[in-house]
Amino acid sequence: MQHRPVYLAAGSVLDAAPAAVVDAAAAAGFDGVGLRLSHDHATDTAGRRRLASLLAERGLRLFDAEVHRIDATAGDPGPLVDAAAELGAAHVLVVSDLPDEQQTLEALGRVADRCRIAGVTAALEYMAWTTPQSSVGAVRLADAVDAVVVVDLLHHHRLGEGPEALRDVVRSGRLGWVQLCDAPEAAPPGGVAALLDEARHHRLAPGAGGLPLAELLAAVPPGTPLSVEVQSDDLAASCTPIERAVLVHRAATALLAAAHAPNSTG
Repeated sequence: MQHRPVYLAAGSVLDAAPAAVVDAAAAAGFDGVGLRLSHDHATDTAGRRRLASLLAERGLRLFDAEVHRIDATAGDPGPLVDAAAELGAAHVLVVSDLPDEQQTLEALGRVADRCRIAGVTAALEYMAWTTPQSSVGAVRLADAVDAVVVVDLLHHHRLGEGPEALRDVVRSGRLGWVQLCDAPEAAPPGGVAALLDEARHHRLAPGAGGLPLAELLAAVPPGTPLSVEVQSDDLAASCTPIERAVLVHRAATALLAAAHAPNSTG
């Protein structure tokens, strides 16, 4: 079976400082890590040097840096992009809070251009409360600016999209990576506010809930990177960052092993 790299997403340990996230990812056995390096999580030059040294010492790759939000403030992506490049990140995660697709496209193009100059790739994620709100829309925008698409399986499923829509993203050549978690129920909670609350506070470890994860993962080529993003208030209250990283890594590994077992129906 082809190795599928598995990364610890920043969202699984948002309460931890970047260095602690790196330590947690290394202790749990992840191939690499995603770090939130924007706004309150931003690091100075000295901090980035320490992070670069720690990543090298732990033998981990910085897969993505997050998050640049496209909104009415027209914030400068430069500091985040430069930090990502300095630390050797492959991607900068981008989401748009603008309701207008054309404005989103223009802003995304500027971010993608800035990323290219720095040797990083812009990665666009779609959710129920962002622009775009579909995999088709995300591919369309990514095509226009030469970005990649991030498919969070929770958001994908909550938008009513299934394996075939995910295969379409794969066929487009724009799939960057897949974010993995579970949720209490397969059926979505009602309303955008409830969806947002679930995504930010009540995710479950992969395989612990009701999402059709095996079916969705079967639509993804084996070598596609996975990022485990389990934003959970319950886990944050009961587990240290390292304990959380170990728990979600074991859960993801078990789910992937079951999905590729000879008798698996996934």
